[in-house]
Amino acid sequence: MSIRRRYADCRDGQIHLREAGDPANPTICFFHQTASSGVMFEKVMARLDDRYHCISLDSPGFGQSYQPGEIPDMRFVADRLMEAIDDLGISTFHACGHHTGGCAAVEMPRAYPDRLESLTLIGPVLVNEEEKAEYRKTFVRPFEAEASGEFLMTAWKYLELIGAASSVDLHCREMADHLTARDTMPMAFSAVWNQDVEGAFRSVDIPLHIMCSKDDVLWPLFERAGEMRPDAKQSIVGGSDFQPDRDPEGVAKALGEFIEGLA
Repeated sequence: MSIRRRYADCRDGQIHLREAGDPANPTICFFHQTASSGVMFEKVMARLDDRYHCISLDSPGFGQSYQPGEIPDMRFVADRLMEAIDDLGISTFHACGHHTGGCAAVEMPRAYPDRLESLTLIGPVLVNEEEKAEYRKTFVRPFEAEASGEFLMTAWKYLELIGAASSVDLHCREMADHLTARDTMPMAFSAVWNQDVEGAFRSVDIPLHIMCSKDDVLWPLFERAGEMRPDAKQSIVGGSDFQPDRDPEGVAKALGEFIEGLA
């Protein structure tokens, strides 16, 4: 697989992205979790690029995309990403969002009718109001930087807790992404806790696919998502909170079978 790295324009700056596959094939756009970047989908893209045109975008404030002054809500993220997709000349696509990336992607079907052909959510973030209140206590500014550098070990241990320590390369890569997003990570988390994600999820009127691993921190919310939308195709994969890195074969297989089943 040959990964092409490039930029696309949105109204506020440039969105960095990775691209693989023939643009003549159906497009899948991938949206990453906080505080990762589009690199997390490279192994999945490698397993799909013979059949699909794969685009993995860095959200505003993450990876190598521009740094916004604020992230007021998830619609803001969805709009900037869609502007970048427009700049690439892509009219319709299949969307696949992981954790926070799914929170952005789930805003797209009603905001941009007829643009998405399907929606896949890996680890749907279907938190209720009580859970949001608890998450706000920790995940608004989880790694407050101080001169001593103690926050570096806090971040390293957090990444270990959610599964990034399966390899040194993954752990270091995610650490670097977290440092890049030190200012925007709390903005993104705040936008998630303020989102009416249930309303957006219930309103999805295109083919819907939910995916998770049993050791993902959001596994209980996956079960909730299935109860809310029994019409959604459900797939269980491995890989803790890093399914595209740790179980790329399972993710690519589930995603490919879902899309191919729509034909």
